[in-house]
Amino acid sequence: MTKPEMVFRAAIRADLGPAEEFETSHGTKRAFFPITGGVLKGDGLEGEIISGGADWAIGLPDGSYAVEARYLIRLRDGTVVSILNAGRMVEQEDGAFLGRTRASFEVPKGPHEWLGKAVFFGTAMAEPGDDEHVYIELWEAVI
Repeated sequence: MTKPEMVFRAAIRADLGPAEEFETSHGTKRAFFPITGGVLKGDGLEGEIISGGADWAIGLPDGSYAVEARYLIRLRDGTVVSILNAGRMVEQEDGAFLGRTRASFEVPKGPHEWLGKAVFFGTAMAEPGDDEHVYIELWEAVI
């Protein structure tokens, strides 16, 4: 088999509300990051993030987070799509968090149907001192 070809499809800036973090009875830390808005921009793919989504992260013993963010995007033509980004964010020496995710879309039939069939990987970054944004790039693994 060969290394998959990766094609850049879009960048996301997710706007975050104040986080809630707490220790659970299972001995883990739960972190809830409300998603209050943001934008998606790519070649022929643009939209706004609809407020109301969230990232339900679990703090792991090594200081990293297992992330699972689910939110809605209203594309430029009015189509609403759901996205799920899940993966891992790791704190860096400068206080930034870098991560890798997999992303999947739920879409209606029509011109954006390809989003629901594609396989996406993401790069994610939360800059040190910025608790209000997360930046994600979506890369399609061409099949």
